[in-house]
Amino acid sequence: MTTSTLGRLLTLFENSSGSLSVTSLARELDVSPGRAEEMVEFWIRKGRIKASSNLTECGTCSVQGDCPFVLDMPRTFELVNVDRDHMEPVLQPACKLG
Repeated sequence: MTTSTLGRLLTLFENSSGSLSVTSLARELDVSPGRAEEMVEFWIRKGRIKASSNLTECGTCSVQGDCPFVLDMPRTFELVNVDRDHMEPVLQPACKLG
């Protein structure tokens, strides 16, 4: 049986250990970034994927937000796990700090 591109996108998230960008998804699925974004939005509406929170400020100096060393990273997304017993979303942590 052939899996749809929409299904393949969800599988990429299920097999990923972290968050994924639209650019990487588009490249992996061989679709345009716009099409990948539409598919991500579909899964967000279905409650299976969520936007990751990106760190944009380090908070260690008085500049607070105008630091030339902090970059705005591309939006990334991650899988929302569903607890099958309670049917409630269980969010994966966005990152693991050691």
